[in-house]
Amino acid sequence: MSRPPRRTAPSALLALASLLLACEGNPYGDRPATPRPGDAKAVEGTPGSDAPAGEKRAIPLTHADGQPLAKVLADSPLPWASMLGQTPQVAETHLGPPKPDSKGGTRDACVRYLPERTWFHCKQAWQRYSDKSGTFSEIQVVYEDGKVTAIALDGIPGEGPFDPKLALKKAGLELPGAPTVENPDTDVTVWSWWNSAARLLAHERQYRARVSTVGGAWDKAKVEIILNDSLSDDEKSRVFDPGAGADAE
Repeated sequence: MSRPPRRTAPSALLALASLLLACEGNPYGDRPATPRPGDAKAVEGTPGSDAPAGEKRAIPLTHADGQPLAKVLADSPLPWASMLGQTPQVAETHLGPPKPDSKGGTRDACVRYLPERTWFHCKQAWQRYSDKSGTFSEIQVVYEDGKVTAIALDGIPGEGPFDPKLALKKAGLELPGAPTVENPDTDVTVWSWWNSAARLLAHERQYRARVSTVGGAWDKAKVEIILNDSLSDDEKSRVFDPGAGADAE
């Protein structure tokens, strides 16, 4: 998950935190789902047995088209359904405290790949947390307009040759499709599952997945789950060209 370039002063971060924490309600409000999973089956063994029944059905196993979707494993170290799409105060109940060296940050733009890169104005904030479960070296969370839209797990536990699907399993996820493999830099390998391959629906929103490692090392590996759903009408009204006019600055 690349770090956005623009940072804000601590006072601005506090103001934005107040704004984010004020955004209550169901994940993504009344935004229409795309696509709808129809009569999708509920995930069995979704982490968090004390979660409401509707929460346990937030990540279905089977789409209305009859094909498998991404699966949350019963022994997942993170309760994905209880974090994706949720407010900061809800997500942070499943996280350790912010990392001592993390100042977080904010910016006023978000991006989706639908499939072309599309920018729109939003209130985005990100923070790095310690892992409450003790599984990962740190967890980075991105919030957009007061909801969790991306989670990145750094420092995947493991030994022997690096395996991206095993890395996903250690993150508590199983994806049905095959990834695209890229080498964006020396010793860096990235496996990307776009929407049609990841087939990950949470609260009826689509997510893509990325697994990366440097030099094939587990302790330098990362698993990222990133919202990549179609824009709502409100978000479409905020689309802009980052290379034009004042936006280019």
